[in-house]
Amino acid sequence: MKYILAITLALSLSLNAQDPVFTNTPQSLIHLSPSFSGSNGGLRYQGIYRNQWFDLSSPYITFYNSVDAYIRRIHGGVGLAYMRDNQANGTLVTDRIDLSYAQHLSFLDQKLKIIPSVQFSCFQKTLDQWKLNFGSQIDPRRGFVWGPAYMTHYATKSNFDFSAGLVVNYNHFYFGCSVFHILQPDEGVQGPSKLPARLSLFASHNLFLGEQVLLNAICRFEKQQNFQNLSFGINALLFKHLILEAGGASHAAHGSLGFRHHFFTITGSYIATINRLNSSSYELAASFNLRNKDNRKTVTDFERW
Repeated sequence: MKYILAITLALSLSLNAQDPVFTNTPQSLIHLSPSFSGSNGGLRYQGIYRNQWFDLSSPYITFYNSVDAYIRRIHGGVGLAYMRDNQANGTLVTDRIDLSYAQHLSFLDQKLKIIPSVQFSCFQKTLDQWKLNFGSQIDPRRGFVWGPAYMTHYATKSNFDFSAGLVVNYNHFYFGCSVFHILQPDEGVQGPSKLPARLSLFASHNLFLGEQVLLNAICRFEKQQNFQNLSFGINALLFKHLILEAGGASHAAHGSLGFRHHFFTITGSYIATINRLNSSSYELAASFNLRNKDNRKTVTDFERW
């Protein structure tokens, strides 16, 4: 029964084209907005693994990896990301590659930064039709009377996509807006189906309490077709290395524990769903950050690390 429920949920969400959204925002900045490309002023890698509703027999599993760098000569940042979203044990798999560019414009002696960005993408959706079973296949006496032999194994759809973002940064305050899937490309694997645009709004502020303590508050709003989600969280960096986070969202609560080094960060997050589904999720994230010597040991904003 759990397997059937997970399949149904996976297909219903994919048909309505809800993008994966990560709880650990500081470890998935390019996914939040392409304008964060190059925001650390050096070279950065971020990787995140999300296992959604892991206590069901067919969870959603999403891998996201991004590399971005700041190019001083053009005062711009470039980013390259790869995402693989696996729903219901390979029933529906999405592979996506994103190429981002962000132009960093500085004003008021570097205190104010306005960063517009664009993102070009290509993706492929693959549906394993042999894993689908329908009520019309069931005979009361003989069970399934027809099956995979009458359909091809895999159905695929590839296409291109375009997105844009904007981040305004004043001192330690950030405000941003991103619009993904502006072209609304066709992603239908069994007939035409447009990918709805996704709007992302977010704001955050970093508060330094001494040289070893940093608090970060973030709020974000996501809307795609009929789906919308409002989330908030408080991140704390203690003694320059220990990361604690707590927050909530629509029908969910989450917490994180992590460690930040001068060069890398590792974080684990747990998300408890508060609705009739009564299931949970978790995320594992790791990042590598290469900056100049003067900035390596300095406590910086979560968005700039």
